[in-house]
Amino acid sequence: MNRSLLLLLVIVVLAGYLGTLIARDPGYVLIAYGDYSMQTSLWVMLGIVLAGSLLFYALLRITGIVRKAPEAYRGWRGHQQTQRASDLTIKGMRLLAEGEYQRARKFLDSGARNNEAKAINYLAAARAADDMDDREGRESYLRLAEETDKSLARARSVVAAELALDRNEPEVALRVLKDIKSNHYISQLKARALRQSSDWKEMLAALPDLKKTDTTLALDIEREAVELGFTSSELDDEARHNLFRSMSVPLKKDPAYIAMYVWSLEDKDVVEPVLRTAIKKAWQPALVALYGELGENTQQMRLKVAEGWQKQHSADAALQYCLGSIYEQGGEMSLARECYARSVELGSLPQASRKLGELLAAEGQYERSVEQLKLAMKGQSKAAE
Repeated sequence: MNRSLLLLLVIVVLAGYLGTLIARDPGYVLIAYGDYSMQTSLWVMLGIVLAGSLLFYALLRITGIVRKAPEAYRGWRGHQQTQRASDLTIKGMRLLAEGEYQRARKFLDSGARNNEAKAINYLAAARAADDMDDREGRESYLRLAEETDKSLARARSVVAAELALDRNEPEVALRVLKDIKSNHYISQLKARALRQSSDWKEMLAALPDLKKTDTTLALDIEREAVELGFTSSELDDEARHNLFRSMSVPLKKDPAYIAMYVWSLEDKDVVEPVLRTAIKKAWQPALVALYGELGENTQQMRLKVAEGWQKQHSADAALQYCLGSIYEQGGEMSLARECYARSVELGSLPQASRKLGELLAAEGQYERSVEQLKLAMKGQSKAAE
């Protein structure tokens, strides 16, 4: 408020001073050119010059505005089109999330026009087409997305793989993901595709790539692949040996997978050194019990080894079961029965109860045999739980 009053006061003083100058001496200006002349006061002349300058400046501004008008209109028009494309895209995305696939495609198609990120519209439209079972439409949208923006090649492959997995076509997903750079999510997609395919050879082949981004996931896939491989009826013993050799160190140390390997073989005697070495490195009851169930060709050698283990593990139920199995293979039924009975007392292994029941039945002790077989069934039920 004080500044306004001060400015007004300055203007009034200047105007008064200027009026005094004009009244004191208006001045004189004469302009002559040929037969023409013009005379006026100095102050009028200054006013004409000022007015002319202002008029010239105004004409320049108007000319600039007129010249830029088409460009300004195009800019305004482009902004309106971009805004409309954005609105259509947002509506298409919302309809896609709501499951309105046909309407979503229409809005996404319309939103792709005048849209700098139209490739995103095409990827979303591909999802809508896939949910409508429009195979040609889906592939067309995916192709348009990649052609529109080459930088979306990996995103296009990811979307294609997701859609293939939703259709339960793991081979398609694996094919499109094969040559693209992996990250954690892409590794998960590959793992999902591998699990759907149940191709254990393909699983093993994918392990090096999976290990680069997720070692835990790679180990899980390896476990599943090995299980499928060992349970496959198409492999011979040599192929099973090769599969075991290819296993990672954690699986080679896992009693469950060692046992799986041994049980899958036709000739189990050849893996006696493998079992013996594993037990020597770490006492594992499951493997000790399995050691007693190998073939008859190694019976004498295994008997010596198992009897040697009694010095430190005489009270181990698995070792007593192991000895019982070896004695039974050698035809020493009395010793076998004693070891099985000792195993039942120490740990009640289901297989020890079953073996003891069978021997008791062979000797005519049916009541005791039934008791042991019931114990075996009960133990197996608990193990299954």
